[in-house]
Amino acid sequence: MAETVRFVDQFKTKFEDGKGKKIQLIWGDPVRIADDGTVRARGRRGTIVPDNLVDTALLEIYVIDVGQGDGVLMRTPNDKWHLIDAGTKNANQQLKKGAPNFLRWKFIKDLGRDAIELESVILTHPDLDHFGGMIDLFSKSLIGFGSLPDRPFELSVKNFYHCGMGRFAGADPLGKMEEGVVAPFPLGNHGIKEKGTFITELLSDKNSFAQPARPFTDDFTELAAGVGTVPENVMRLDTSTPFLPGYAPADNAGCTIRVLGPILEATLAGKKGLRRLGGDSITRNGHSIVLRVDFGNARILLTGDLNTKSQQLMLSYIPETDFAVDVAKGCHHGADDIDLGFVKAMAARATVISSGDNENFAHPRPRVLGASARYGREGVDDKGKTSPPLLYSTELARSVGLTFAPGKTFLIDDADPDTPTRIATKNVKWNPPGPIAMRGLDVTPLGTDLVYGLVNVRTDGSTILCATLEESGSDFDIRVLKAGISPSA
Repeated sequence: MAETVRFVDQFKTKFEDGKGKKIQLIWGDPVRIADDGTVRARGRRGTIVPDNLVDTALLEIYVIDVGQGDGVLMRTPNDKWHLIDAGTKNANQQLKKGAPNFLRWKFIKDLGRDAIELESVILTHPDLDHFGGMIDLFSKSLIGFGSLPDRPFELSVKNFYHCGMGRFAGADPLGKMEEGVVAPFPLGNHGIKEKGTFITELLSDKNSFAQPARPFTDDFTELAAGVGTVPENVMRLDTSTPFLPGYAPADNAGCTIRVLGPILEATLAGKKGLRRLGGDSITRNGHSIVLRVDFGNARILLTGDLNTKSQQLMLSYIPETDFAVDVAKGCHHGADDIDLGFVKAMAARATVISSGDNENFAHPRPRVLGASARYGREGVDDKGKTSPPLLYSTELARSVGLTFAPGKTFLIDDADPDTPTRIATKNVKWNPPGPIAMRGLDVTPLGTDLVYGLVNVRTDGSTILCATLEESGSDFDIRVLKAGISPSA
């Protein structure tokens, strides 16, 4: 049966499903209307006020809660979907759910499609907390755990873009390097020297992944196998390609997507490469693909894991005004390795940080939160009131429901997994024999629910909406801002 897709034209509106439950929809959410009048949204049948729907789509950006990592799904106004990073592997996630789970829900449940259909998958840089979820995605199945079965899905990917660095086993793990000197920087050196060491062995097309010149590390080998088989096209991105293919001004795609990083430098000896910025980790992070998405008056900056050295390098080649945006994805999960001049140049009205509950990193750091607020710009909300700079974090937006366990029964695998002990928790003080004293489950908090810290950013080019799901899991907290990078906007 044929369906027409329309979009919510209110910042928030109610959709009532067939069971009388009211579900909150937000600006830009798709609603499918069948020929027989059946209305579907969020994978459910129901009813909605027709006057609250329009035919025009928005630019949509979803900063997915992937724990410690990055995963961003973007829908451009020409109905093309792009995945920028995908977090770590599901097996490494606390609840075994990551970016592929969200994509499967979005395309198959929410959009009602038969497959996940991506115009591009973009790996900003080769760190596992950015490409691990791509391994799961390219496997075309969510691997089950515990009592959950595998859940396969169909997938099509037109393009795969990457920054050129690999993860090689053995010497020169990022690629072979050469020393060189570049011409004087067009905008001053900002702390970067003309002499440096440059990675000149860079990955390029599909064959460079499928049949690498040297062996990759284990995890990157898994990724390369998927890159070599799933996407139709594979291409390296850097500033020598000014725009994401298909999103230059002449392409009439509804928006433009500029490539602001990584910066491929040319030495005076005629070699081209990515500058070594420090240790391997700093160099990988610093040469993230950086995209600026422009739609109408709205500008959004996707920064990967940029750090101090890479930000200084970018400011040496690119005017500060090119980084001024309405919304910025915070660099490197809120790590404090930042150049304050770069934060000032962004002057973002809203900053979204993708971070997780990982005590090894303690992101986002206070210095970053303070700098983003101090050097961000005020905005004007939908009621004409001045709004201070907004800070979002997927970690802070995540919420967990807790309860105690009286009256419940659990099977505990103790000494012998084949004969587990059944524990009834009502008024039980469980203290089994052995060297470890155990607290009774009747006084032990248990997690019963999880609201993922997804951050929605949507715009029609003149107004920007930022939304997160409230802790109750049934309503959205929204903030609306006027778009525009001029000081008066």
